[in-house]
Amino acid sequence: MRNIFILIFTTALTFISTNAISQTIEKLSFTLSSLSNESAKVNVELDNVNERITFTSNSKEKLCINGYRDLVENIKILDDKFIAVHYIVRGGTGVKIRMTALVCISKGKLYKALDVLSTESYVFKDTYNKAADSLELYDESSIYTLKFNLRNGKQNFQLSAIQHEKVKSKHNKKNNYEKKDTLKFYFDEKNKVFYTKSVSLKGNYKIESAKNKQRVFKGEKYPLTNLRDNEYIFIDKVWYNKVHDNNLIEISSSCE
Repeated sequence: MRNIFILIFTTALTFISTNAISQTIEKLSFTLSSLSNESAKVNVELDNVNERITFTSNSKEKLCINGYRDLVENIKILDDKFIAVHYIVRGGTGVKIRMTALVCISKGKLYKALDVLSTESYVFKDTYNKAADSLELYDESSIYTLKFNLRNGKQNFQLSAIQHEKVKSKHNKKNNYEKKDTLKFYFDEKNKVFYTKSVSLKGNYKIESAKNKQRVFKGEKYPLTNLRDNEYIFIDKVWYNKVHDNNLIEISSSCE
């Protein structure tokens, strides 16, 4: 009798555990027009457990976005050709970070046309010295946002974004500011990516990835997206976050 009870309890626990995991994985499907003007079906799997979004085409082509925590809003199709995903990633204490990715398909192959920081905000009201801040002057906040708009022009896709940044501080009011401008993106037909300008890389660069390495560039040109304090560069089918002078951090699209 005791063995039967243990078996029933174990089975119930396994069912609850399996059901809980399955609820963290949401599967969606979208039909869009490929860049080669063919109807294409793309399956999207949102996996909170492994912090990953997986895109799969009918041809079993696979592409992933890593670091995913949740969606900011429902996934949308822009101009019938791009899957727009606004998603949440981990931020530091008091910091909220949101990303925007655009995924497209051409001749059965998936491309990540863009994957950039689109919202960053923080509010700091705490200080280690409460007595020194009895007037609660330590109150700082900052918000940075990008709002995208895409339309199909006569010759190419026209992507633009309104870039807005606001910093407010009670303690250092001279640092307060607010600015807004519009960014224009170009579309690289060969690489299937959006960028704001082309840049030449020259010299020795440290590349941080699953296989950290050094690489010497000799003046080759690459598409680059320049957003406030962040630069994203597309090199040999991979997006990198360009930080400091000679440091590249891979934005992995690996599903492994």
